[in-house]
Amino acid sequence: MRRVAAVKPATKNKKIKAVPATKLARKLSPRNRGSQQAPQDGGRLQLLFATNVRLIRKARVLSQEALADLADLDRTFVSSVERNRRNVTVGSIQRIADALRVDVRVLFDPLLTEQSALALIQTQGTQRAAATRS
Repeated sequence: MRRVAAVKPATKNKKIKAVPATKLARKLSPRNRGSQQAPQDGGRLQLLFATNVRLIRKARVLSQEALADLADLDRTFVSSVERNRRNVTVGSIQRIADALRVDVRVLFDPLLTEQSALALIQTQGTQRAAATRS
């Protein structure tokens, strides 16, 4: 003979409370998610900054983690800066520039390319070596 499991009687259905639209909007706002996506239309400077940070970091042969350690920032923050997903503060810009050992103006140079980033790093290295010999 087969055993049949006992079926519990149906309980009263609890009413589902409606969530006010304001609470729902607050839960889904970018501020509560931790990071805010940079504006796409007016973010030319941010995109330029993000591109130049990546170019100089790669020219210096640094990983994102190494740059984050040098700048005393989180690795995920550096990653999101390079992907143009963060609005960067002036303090963070200065920390990144110091960690990359470049002037802040270089990070906003619209003419910076891979080759010019490499040349910049090499000239800084030779200037530093000449200064230590003197």
